[in-house]
Amino acid sequence: MVEKIPFSPKKSEPQQIVLFSQANVEYTISENPLEEVKNAFDITCKQAFLQNPEGALRLMGISSFVSLIEKNVELQRTSDLKVDLAFWVQYPVGSKEYPEGEKFLLHIEFQKQAQKNMPLRMAEYDMELALANAERDKTGRILNYPKIRSYVIYFWPEEGKDDPESCSIEYVIAVRYQKILLYEKTLAELKHKALWEYMAFAPILKDMDEQQLNEAKELLEQYAGKDENKRRRLLLTLAFYFKRKYKRNINEIIPNFDTMISKTAETGYYALTPEEARQEREAGRQEGQQEGMAKGMTKGIQKVLAMLSETQREKVMQSLGEEKP
Repeated sequence: MVEKIPFSPKKSEPQQIVLFSQANVEYTISENPLEEVKNAFDITCKQAFLQNPEGALRLMGISSFVSLIEKNVELQRTSDLKVDLAFWVQYPVGSKEYPEGEKFLLHIEFQKQAQKNMPLRMAEYDMELALANAERDKTGRILNYPKIRSYVIYFWPEEGKDDPESCSIEYVIAVRYQKILLYEKTLAELKHKALWEYMAFAPILKDMDEQQLNEAKELLEQYAGKDENKRRRLLLTLAFYFKRKYKRNINEIIPNFDTMISKTAETGYYALTPEEARQEREAGRQEGQQEGMAKGMTKGIQKVLAMLSETQREKVMQSLGEEKP
């Protein structure tokens, strides 16, 4: 059984601050550290779902009597495809939905904008997941393919409404998936499902107003409790999406935001996993090494050229120029 979050929000009167009405004075919109983070949209979405995968199940209407066997299943690196998230999920024997038990891969993709090739992409993802996670014998022969349930979650208003939720190529493949329009959810729905982690996306929710936005902020702070890093991460995400949608000064909803969480993104707190953080650091080191080697070679060549005669330098430079692609 999925463990429920032991959290019961306190009722409190939200602060009254002007967010959705026209400002009477000009504001300078504060810089948000997340804007400097590569793939901030993907990172904030994955963080929310990885921190609370049980909430993801409730969001998708999957029974709370399932077990998460393995989180963040990845594809084998046999292609350039990389799924956003995939979990192994299992219904126990005797469950109402599947009396004999059921095991499947829960595959999730996050989209801020609809794409015409999304159905084909989902078909490709499912094919790759099926091949990478198939049951095989000792010789590598495939015995069984895993069952897969795929979802696309659209965040930005009006996006994804025309997604057909299927991809069918005659005699080749037929794939079905489900779409979830997060922007059609209300704050009340998230509260009812105890989706406290997802309150950070409050600015994009349906019928949002300043009172509800302040309530979402307070719920996030109560949910984070004494965990200051968690509090900063959630408020930073809330602020990021607020600014993206309303183009307003972030300090209007989070007092002293600039000084409170200005270092959050710089500390690498948004690295999804230790392995991904390691890969990012390694990539940075390699880039730095390559840049350093290039500068070193340039300086070395300049020193060598300085020792040659003018005629010799011209010959060398001509040779180097001929080698360039």
